[in-house]
Amino acid sequence: MDVPALQALSHNRRADVRAAVCAVETAMLPVRPTHYRALAETPLRIVVEQVLAASGRTLLAVGGGYLTGYTDEIRQRLAHEGIGVLPRDDRAVLTLILLFSVAIPRASGITLPERLWTQGTPVPRDQLKDCQVSDAALTGALQRLTDADLVRRTKAGYVLGNQFLRLTPAAGAELFEQLILLADPDGPLAESIRRRRALHAVPPAAAPDHEVPDTP
Repeated sequence: MDVPALQALSHNRRADVRAAVCAVETAMLPVRPTHYRALAETPLRIVVEQVLAASGRTLLAVGGGYLTGYTDEIRQRLAHEGIGVLPRDDRAVLTLILLFSVAIPRASGITLPERLWTQGTPVPRDQLKDCQVSDAALTGALQRLTDADLVRRTKAGYVLGNQFLRLTPAAGAELFEQLILLADPDGPLAESIRRRRALHAVPPAAAPDHEVPDTP
């Protein structure tokens, strides 16, 4: 890829940038900046961001370290084209885990909003079985979601997997709002979300091209 800022660096500094890019693209957990010079030093980190941007990726500050994810533009394009969309059963089970592990505890104040998606409340399998999901569908979906690192099994139940650490702030906010609308559609927070979205959806009124006199 042609990134002028990368080519302008010395051989050693280019190696530092490439090592950092490889680390944040492949790591399961946030990469500590102390482990990579190109993440610790701002000028080199800017080059890392430029290298990632050339491939539709973005650098994310997560939990005291860094990971990468698709830019919001690329994410929306992929979703529109149906790329990476989960099967129906997997979406249903993942939505339940999102609701019980993150959305409901956050909305009720049990967990703080700044906690990572992966630090939610564990959801026991029996709780998922009570939600009219067939046992066969549940078993298959949980296995596929676990394999994809979208959920993770703990002793107490299922929580979200490390892939959720790769959400951009905009993607995370959008997902959480959708969960609130689903979990508590008549609540004050859902109403606030709908009002704000309605305001953003209304195009500004066209300004008149001449002054309109006040009505007496």
